[in-house]
Amino acid sequence: MKVAVASLGTVPEALVGIRFGACSQFLVFDLDTMLYVVVSVPPHLQPEEHVSLEAIRAVARQDVSAVITGAIKDTCRRTLEELGIDVVSGVQGMTVIEAIERYKATRLAAPESRQGPIVRIAVAASGEGIDARLDAGFGGCTSFTIVNPQTKEWDVVRVEHGAAAHAVNLDGVRAVVRSGAGVVITPQLSAGCCMALQALAVAAYMAPAGITVREAIELYERGELEEMGAAN
Repeated sequence: MKVAVASLGTVPEALVGIRFGACSQFLVFDLDTMLYVVVSVPPHLQPEEHVSLEAIRAVARQDVSAVITGAIKDTCRRTLEELGIDVVSGVQGMTVIEAIERYKATRLAAPESRQGPIVRIAVAASGEGIDARLDAGFGGCTSFTIVNPQTKEWDVVRVEHGAAAHAVNLDGVRAVVRSGAGVVITPQLSAGCCMALQALAVAAYMAPAGITVREAIELYERGELEEMGAAN
């Protein structure tokens, strides 16, 4: 049996995609072997309903029995079900592999089994609010906008920088961790900060400088930001 999971990344540790039509890739698992393939949905400068059709075609070609996703439009759900594909929606706050493991155990039948802890997102921004612009980089950032991706509610965490230059980056790491964010979006990040964030289970993604916090969140939700590792 094969199951497709909408994903914000290309590895099982990526978070489940928030919206079916905006997802750039699916991870298709064979539940017998737990091997998986990444199925990409090419980006389109088209209305979301056209992209949704591309996503439906992409998973249907994989001969899957079920699709796991966050939100999904009723028209997409009906189309998938007419193709004989079960739809499990409302899955939030968990990784792809967690969703697969829960599906194997319970088919994610109970609504409460589809909810993981909300992963808040810290965006390195100058100014306050969802329309603030991304700052020049993580190290010198004086504040982070902390966003709930489900509700788009936000608050601001200030960074109190120490006098020593080498301490500045660590001040940013501490601020993010204290905020409870599980994801950081920034235009620039040093290898040392990336390693520190990874060690504290915070994923880091790169976004263009100058875009708004809202735009950065939308790119993240569509899986179009590059996740950074220490090697990058």
